[in-house]
Amino acid sequence: MNTPRHLFASILCLGLMLAGSRALAVDPANKASYVIGSNISGTFYDPAQNGQGFVLQHIVSNGQPLLLATWFTYLDGQQRWLIGVGSATGNQVSIPLSITRGADFPPRFDPATAQVEPWGTLTLSFSDASHGSASWTSTYAGFNNGSMPIERLTTPDSRFEPTVGQIAACHSGSWYDPAQNGHGIFTEILGSGSERQLLAIWYAYLNGEQRWMTALGPIQGNSATLTASITSGADFPPAFNPAEVISVPWGTMTFTGVDADHASWTWTSTQPGFGSGSLNLTRLSALSGSDCGPSSDKSAARFLTQASFGPTPADIASVRTLGYAGWIDAQLTVPPTLQRPTIEQQIAAQVLIDPRNAQFYRAYRQERWFNSALYAPDQLRQRMAFALSQILVLSEVGALDNNTIGVAEYNDILLRNAFGNYRTLLREVTLSPMMGTFLTHLRNQKTDWTLDDSNALVPSLIQPDENYAREVMQLFSIGLIERNRDFSPILSNGAPVPTYTQDLVTATARVLTGFSYSCSGPATVSGVFINRNCGLSTGTAGQFSTTQFFSTPGRYAVPGTVTALAHPDTYQPMVCYPRYSDTGRSATASNNYAVLPAPNDTKILLGGISIQPSPVACYTSTPASDQQTCIDYCNNQLDTLLDSLYLHPNVPPMMARQLIQRLTTSNPSPSYIERVAAVFEDDGSGVRGNLGAVVKAILLDPEARASAPATEFGKLREPLLRLTAILRAFGVQNGLNGANGLSGTERGGLGQAPLRATSVFNFYEPDYQQPGEIADAGLYSPEFQILNESTFISMSDEFWRRIFSGYNATSATTTGFATPNNAAYLSPTVIDAMPAGHAELVEELNQRLLYGSMSDSMRGKLVALLDTGMADADHRRKVLSLIHLIAISSEFAVQQ
Repeated sequence: MNTPRHLFASILCLGLMLAGSRALAVDPANKASYVIGSNISGTFYDPAQNGQGFVLQHIVSNGQPLLLATWFTYLDGQQRWLIGVGSATGNQVSIPLSITRGADFPPRFDPATAQVEPWGTLTLSFSDASHGSASWTSTYAGFNNGSMPIERLTTPDSRFEPTVGQIAACHSGSWYDPAQNGHGIFTEILGSGSERQLLAIWYAYLNGEQRWMTALGPIQGNSATLTASITSGADFPPAFNPAEVISVPWGTMTFTGVDADHASWTWTSTQPGFGSGSLNLTRLSALSGSDCGPSSDKSAARFLTQASFGPTPADIASVRTLGYAGWIDAQLTVPPTLQRPTIEQQIAAQVLIDPRNAQFYRAYRQERWFNSALYAPDQLRQRMAFALSQILVLSEVGALDNNTIGVAEYNDILLRNAFGNYRTLLREVTLSPMMGTFLTHLRNQKTDWTLDDSNALVPSLIQPDENYAREVMQLFSIGLIERNRDFSPILSNGAPVPTYTQDLVTATARVLTGFSYSCSGPATVSGVFINRNCGLSTGTAGQFSTTQFFSTPGRYAVPGTVTALAHPDTYQPMVCYPRYSDTGRSATASNNYAVLPAPNDTKILLGGISIQPSPVACYTSTPASDQQTCIDYCNNQLDTLLDSLYLHPNVPPMMARQLIQRLTTSNPSPSYIERVAAVFEDDGSGVRGNLGAVVKAILLDPEARASAPATEFGKLREPLLRLTAILRAFGVQNGLNGANGLSGTERGGLGQAPLRATSVFNFYEPDYQQPGEIADAGLYSPEFQILNESTFISMSDEFWRRIFSGYNATSATTTGFATPNNAAYLSPTVIDAMPAGHAELVEELNQRLLYGSMSDSMRGKLVALLDTGMADADHRRKVLSLIHLIAISSEFAVQQ
């Protein structure tokens, strides 16, 4: 028996000792199990033993994740509370519990009278975040060994919101009065809006015996007045009988928030011995992933690693000031920094002075992309568009290699819609001539049915191209198999259920016929005239022109040279030419373009949705009175197709999982996917597909914000994101001529360049598993697909070139600098201002690149290198060399 100065202090010390031996590798035997993380916090009970239960809080102490458990129960008719903390491994945690006695209720409470004794061990195992089992062993008098199933009773709200003037979700946690260490209050914020409530459980004493009171009440602003009750009468399991629990009114309690970490607590009780009084509360613990905002630069930098192209000191300060949610809300209002208008102007100016062949201008787009990544104020939008570009993949490699401006416009489609509606984005992507070229549905033609000599209908040799039809389903919307909202497969007789058949691909391809470039006539682009001959037909009539359907917008050219400056029709949305669209009718004038016999008259889409044939004949000479009807039919059937895909229940988990993978972690838990998918389904205002709400849900999810995330959480940083993070951390500046020189990253060694994947399956696939430990553990590792011994060496060399850009290693120890003409460089002002002391320099780089998470081993090795191997080097050489060493380290490579 002992009487510690602070009950929780001793418990947390024990927890940290346990955490120190925590295995970082995933046990392959547990790869299919739920992994205890921040989403476990809440109250749990056995429904068969209603009246007792557990408060579980996933917390972080000294950087270690711990589970704080308190069991509120009974013994011989009297209340008991048992408390402890432990470190989880996989889906299980064993927690040494303590029991206390001896103290009294405030104001008579004296910490010195609280006696703490070991009680036994509680082991919790979970199948998911809401179901599990509890087993225990105890040698304490009156108790026993046993087990019971448990399930979730409450889930604390986890949204991020300001604490000024209100009790916020982050006020969930544990509280105490420092002047009265040894008793305290657990709080949970439940519900939302006008239904929001505060649940409080006060664990205390009365006349030397343990007592606990449960209270619940509505939240009004920064205060909540709770109605409390106290219980007695029951016994410890298995003798516990719910019918023996006697609950009586205790009185009222009032929690008033002061700020994120302080509150006042008052009470008035009608029960003998409790009276009335007040406490000045201080936060003792917060639920991990649900704190009231970034409490340190490290937390803010980690957030920005997920939400931007790399933290900068200014952005870290902004996140600290605005909070996570406030920063996101501010970013949602920043106008997009677009690509196409800028490079179109640049190319127009260039072609009048020194016209070059189209491929020469490819660097303009990548230069602009990197400028946006490095300097644009709309960092979240830029990062989101980059994520979307790896889902709705279009690549400049191949057919689009000479279409710089068009590819830039495709990136702008992603930027403009990054916070918009996914249905709108899906339509714009579908009608993009760049996507039409890449996935070959530009000028896609229907099968023409004509009459043979015996008046029988026969199909032409043309069949609609099925490329986009297949990929828009497989990659852009519903995937290959039916999924639950948490992305788990739906099974039938033990096998996954396919989402579509070849017949559905064929029907979808029939809808995607008849689309080609618009024809708007001659245009002047940034002062440069580009002709566009649309013939004699204009407006609606032009969409019935065979010439316009097959025409390609022109480019500015001089003898022998066709430049990249293209007519705007090159990138404007495709329009329908009904003559080539499948309308369910024949192409033969002799039978008056009659409706085709079944089944060729209709198109059966996803979910059995049927598109009936056009009410009028649509051909080259369609009367003017029917032309708009034909165009409407073509556009409406496209919208019907897109609606059938967009409204499919697979789309929310498909998009949720892939966006999570691109922003926060390669292996999101089913619960994480389900929470984000729910926001995709309904943003809280009845809107489906709100991508702004989706990205906010991804970044503010408790699993993303947990300061000590689960071992499976995180991802390998892709090469581009590593490079931009390095450059942004040290005040990157463009060369004297305004260029950044980053257009050659793909060839230069990163193996990755924006919108230059080798196929529609991106640089890497979402389900890729690196052979070895990762695959054995059942984990996914997309970015590892482009990492091997060869690419690591080339990437290391590329980082060296970029870090030392402008710096001249004139000798083994001295480093000069000359501002490069056409290359980005790390600001010498920033480099020279780095600390001179070796330990101080390593710590500064730790904060800038690793955000305070550098291991002691790495720190020691870097300091030793400076002290010995680089002792004679000048300051710049030391700084730049260490930046490079950190950049190629595993600690920098992993985003967690």
